[in-house]
Amino acid sequence: MTGSLLHGPRLTLRPKLGTGLDAFLDTHNFLSPITSVFFASGLLELLLSVAALVVLVGAAERLMGWWRTLLAFVVTAYVGAGVGMLLQAAGLLAREIWAVRIQEVVIFDPFTAISGTLLTASAFAGPLWRRRVRLLGFAALSIVFLYSGQPSDLFRIIAAVAGLLLGMLLAHTRPSARWARSSHYEARSLTAVLLMITAAGPFVSIFTPASYGPLHPLGMLFRDQLPRMQTVMHHCLGHVTSPGCRLQLDLASINGPGTVLLAPLPLVVLIVAALGMLRGRRSAALIAIAVNLFLALVAAFYYGFLPALGSTEVISDYASGVEPVARIAVSVLVPLAVAVLIVANLRHFTVRIPRAAMVRFILTVVGTFVALCVLYLGIGWLDRLQFRPAPDMVQLLFDLPDRFVPVGFLRLETVTFIPVAPLTRVLYQGIGPAFWLVLIAATVPLFFSERIRYSYAERDRARILLLEGGGSIGHMALWDGNDYWFSADGQSALAYRVVSGVALTIGGPLGRPEFAAEAVRQFSVFCDDNGWTPVFYSVDNVFHAQFQSMGWSTMVVAEETIVHPATFSTQGKSWQDVRSSINRAERLGVHAVWGTWGKLSIAHSAQIEAISESWVADKKLPELGFTLGGMDELRDPDVAVLLAVGEDDVVEAVTSWMPSYRDGEIVGWTLDFMRRRPGSMNGVMEFLIASAALIMQQRGIEFMSLSAAPLARRESTSEESGGTDRLL
Repeated sequence: MTGSLLHGPRLTLRPKLGTGLDAFLDTHNFLSPITSVFFASGLLELLLSVAALVVLVGAAERLMGWWRTLLAFVVTAYVGAGVGMLLQAAGLLAREIWAVRIQEVVIFDPFTAISGTLLTASAFAGPLWRRRVRLLGFAALSIVFLYSGQPSDLFRIIAAVAGLLLGMLLAHTRPSARWARSSHYEARSLTAVLLMITAAGPFVSIFTPASYGPLHPLGMLFRDQLPRMQTVMHHCLGHVTSPGCRLQLDLASINGPGTVLLAPLPLVVLIVAALGMLRGRRSAALIAIAVNLFLALVAAFYYGFLPALGSTEVISDYASGVEPVARIAVSVLVPLAVAVLIVANLRHFTVRIPRAAMVRFILTVVGTFVALCVLYLGIGWLDRLQFRPAPDMVQLLFDLPDRFVPVGFLRLETVTFIPVAPLTRVLYQGIGPAFWLVLIAATVPLFFSERIRYSYAERDRARILLLEGGGSIGHMALWDGNDYWFSADGQSALAYRVVSGVALTIGGPLGRPEFAAEAVRQFSVFCDDNGWTPVFYSVDNVFHAQFQSMGWSTMVVAEETIVHPATFSTQGKSWQDVRSSINRAERLGVHAVWGTWGKLSIAHSAQIEAISESWVADKKLPELGFTLGGMDELRDPDVAVLLAVGEDDVVEAVTSWMPSYRDGEIVGWTLDFMRRRPGSMNGVMEFLIASAALIMQQRGIEFMSLSAAPLARRESTSEESGGTDRLL
């Protein structure tokens, strides 16, 4: 027995079972890359490895079969360890600091083979999970390596790259230079998870006993590194008056609960922001950008500006040699790169906070910050004799920013004064945690309160009017990104967006039809008052005469296909293809399932997400939005979904249907979202549309709209049509 359950193999067995440059050179054990992946360094790592083996390698085996999984497990383990040791040897020859430090480390790491196997299997997954596994997998492996820097972290990255190439070889796929597009939902989900991974990175440095990564200094700044008074007194016994001991005594005297609490709070803000970004909140993305820029600025100040001023503490640790300079640069560039990434994807975060809620948030955060600053300066000046030495106002002002940054940064500069009384200690240690805790407390309801998100007063009013009437696309008025106008009597509303001075409506007026004409007139006056050009997009032909009387031009942008379920039938030669699709579905065991997103099973919803991402990835253009719904709109509880479900509960295709109302009752459904699985049965969409018509026929629905074909119309362009219309 190896006795490896709690702490890894015994000391005498470690060189024989583990891998690593020194261990391999001593034993010449060519099986060590394989034997090392069957052992863990401790109980926690063992439990995590077993869970990852069952879940991740199990999923890989289902995707590519047992023999490919076994091949990937062995090959990537060998390549990861082999190439990793070659890089270590090259680093030793170049006297590279990292390679020297890790030379004698013996590695036991199941995650090397697990990472390689998972990346191999990604080649056999669909576009959704292939992108997720590769992007998030490499991001997580890279962050762990940058903060931890253990040889095993390098081996995992190399094994993952080997798995990526091996998967392409086994799946017979060629690498493509074209970036597969993501839906808005997937793009913001990936961005949020990447932020969460980078925010969790410093915890790797905090909880790893020995770290050698280039970002380790940045990670340690979020840890309470101030010395304990008992430890300092023990080491400085008889040397209390030396400059080094005086500095350590000063640092120990300001150590306390506040400094411990302050250290990780900026990272907690980032994690909370990442969770808010998963819900599409633009405010969460903006806060994440601000915090990352703050961290980049602080790292640049303490690692760049202070050394330039000649701080001996900083220079001795970080300012000698090329590698430390590179570590400093990476510490600044990583949070900066994360901020740039979020800015580049900001368009995907469309959920905006109501103005009143945002004003309350800003007043709360800014007011708290100002109040804490005034409190610190006021009490600090009035009770300045309770500091040693007593500071003047200028010293208090210069010290003020340090109270809000993690305590790890304070080790890199000289302590000007320290508190010596209980009140000043509480003030000195407390204002920083107080500010960050208030910031977290203010952001949580801003990001996660359903009341804030869905209780927009204007949207609620528009929803009520929509129940009275609004046309076949009236439900689009409730989508995110719209502004609302209401008539003077409150009987009508219009949803619109202002783009480059043009107020573009989404459909016609909401409300009872008899008030629609007056709503059009009032809205045009409202636009004139604001200097906008009103454009009524996708409105019914009933408004044509009114627009002509107002001197406006009109053009046909699309023609809507309306089906009346009451008279719907698949009889006749023109419906032969639809009848064939229905018969084919019966033979293949495909049936239609009507419901809403909230009532779908987890298996069905996961398949729909995968189908949607596969569809988006194959398109040259991104999701256009505006009047084309995506996954976000599919989740609306008022929107119906119709699935084509085959044998083994496989979703072949999905459609969504928006309700149309009159006098509070649903009188029609409009087709919006359409996606089909690659390789699904021929005619699956015809089957779904016919099934929808039959379902609506049974429920007494008046009309079914198949939406509009852009720029399509039955009648020819007449002499009375506008020039733009004739041109199109």
